[in-house]
Amino acid sequence: MGTSVGRSAAARRGRAAELSDPDWKPWPGFALAAQAAAEHLNAHVGMDLWLVTHVQGEEQLVIASAGPWQHLAQPGSLFAWSASFCLPMTQGRGPLVAACVEDVPAYETLTVGPLAGVRAYLGIPLVATDGTLFGTLCAFAGTDQPRSLDRSLASVELVGRMLSTILAREQDAHDRSQEAARAYADRDALTGLRNRRGWQASLAQENDRCSRYGGALSVMAVDLDHLKRVNERDGHGSGDELIIRCGTVLNGTSRPGDAVARVGGDEFAILAVQCDARAAQALTLRLRVLLRSAGLQASLGAATRRPGEDVAATWGRADEAMYRDKRRHRQLSSLPTPHQPI
Repeated sequence: MGTSVGRSAAARRGRAAELSDPDWKPWPGFALAAQAAAEHLNAHVGMDLWLVTHVQGEEQLVIASAGPWQHLAQPGSLFAWSASFCLPMTQGRGPLVAACVEDVPAYETLTVGPLAGVRAYLGIPLVATDGTLFGTLCAFAGTDQPRSLDRSLASVELVGRMLSTILAREQDAHDRSQEAARAYADRDALTGLRNRRGWQASLAQENDRCSRYGGALSVMAVDLDHLKRVNERDGHGSGDELIIRCGTVLNGTSRPGDAVARVGGDEFAILAVQCDARAAQALTLRLRVLLRSAGLQASLGAATRRPGEDVAATWGRADEAMYRDKRRHRQLSSLPTPHQPI
């Protein structure tokens, strides 16, 4: 496989660069970049086997391989980490380059079984972003190598660091994807606000903060009145429009650091940080005005966290206040007329 790299480079000599040439494009993943690196080093440094590996617990997984001995360690092969030359190398018990492994006690004892034919070794660690060991870039030869093998170390280290960089970027992209997936899972698809799961996470986070540092905190519970009747009378599309409109009002009223969530079909909640009882009362009055201005009728309740109170209990008191408000509304009115806001 090493000759394919040489032919590709030779074929490009003497002609202009063509950006459409696939040879110029980035590798689509770490594994292909690792394979290209192994083939390049095999073509330019020599040795009988080049490997890029990933350490998984007690095993060493081969990600890429190149060289005359490639058939002995195909990608996907697993080897015992404890019996590898790379383990003492990463622990500092063996040098990065051993032109003759018999001269290194930490390596000499390993030349048994499948490694009996190894006479020279070169290896460097591949390190993840957090500083932990990902795996190794290593090479083996069946004959003693000249002392000039040391001169290849700088090039091998450069290739290894490039592979670590590609790995780090791939891991970062994966982490961002996972974070985005988690964030999406915590969002209500209709309003874009936090859903019940996201709300519970916010409660837990604020409860921890309040337990550590104190500070004022209030919770508002909001429930749309008559949503069920609107769904039955005008269809769920009209009901969804009311839900979206309510979410927009609540989100527009919140401050940086606040959490706004749709916690049920027609139920919403706001977690207002650094908001004492007086500020909570003012926020509740403002919400009533803004909701009615948006053509929405809703029941509201607010509660301010008491010293030592779990934030979930504060939400429970806000919910009770909201239901008292809803009972008052039911006593005063039934289904609104066409000239009244819904």
